[in-house]
Amino acid sequence: MLKNLKVPKSILYLLGLALILNILRVFLFGNASFLYILWNIVLAFVPFLISLILLLRTNKENIVKPFFIIGFIIWFIFLPNAPYVVTDFIHLGRIHAVPVMFDIFLLFASAGVSLLMGLYSISHMEKMLLLKFSKKITNITIAIVILFTSFGVYLGRYFRFNSWDFFISHNSLMESIWKIFTESNNYANVYGYTLLFFAFIYISYVSFRE
Repeated sequence: MLKNLKVPKSILYLLGLALILNILRVFLFGNASFLYILWNIVLAFVPFLISLILLLRTNKENIVKPFFIIGFIIWFIFLPNAPYVVTDFIHLGRIHAVPVMFDIFLLFASAGVSLLMGLYSISHMEKMLLLKFSKKITNITIAIVILFTSFGVYLGRYFRFNSWDFFISHNSLMESIWKIFTESNNYANVYGYTLLFFAFIYISYVSFRE
């Protein structure tokens, strides 16, 4: 099955560019502060890989069986990692030893390949859902997935949670989410940023799908 796991060339090109720019950043400017972005790209690859494996293994008959359901849940948990890299632009200009223009290209390449993997991943899942469900139900499901993904991006950026916290720090994650909606006095940020992320990801996906 592994030989059938084909990664689109557009992803490979952007991935190569992001990797090269990050390596050049270390050698040209002696600064390794953005190497963590390579790890973020690896995390963004996880939902793409999961959805691709599911796509190769799923048909109309087994889409409601445990293999797909468990795979869907894991995919859903890790999906926020893909668009999350876009928020790394918040660090732009903080390292004065590196020209801002260089970091702009590095961040665009890194965020671009991560977002692209996320869009491909959602597309894989949409194809599978259409095997069993109507177009309307599938569209609603994808929109809900993107909405929760957007909230996941918010949790990652502002509360520093990661997808694996769902497994290793489940109680802490649930408590934080509960406090966000029951004790927070800053609802505008929660809903505002979540809806902003949703609009960005959803419109990006619709544009990608056309």
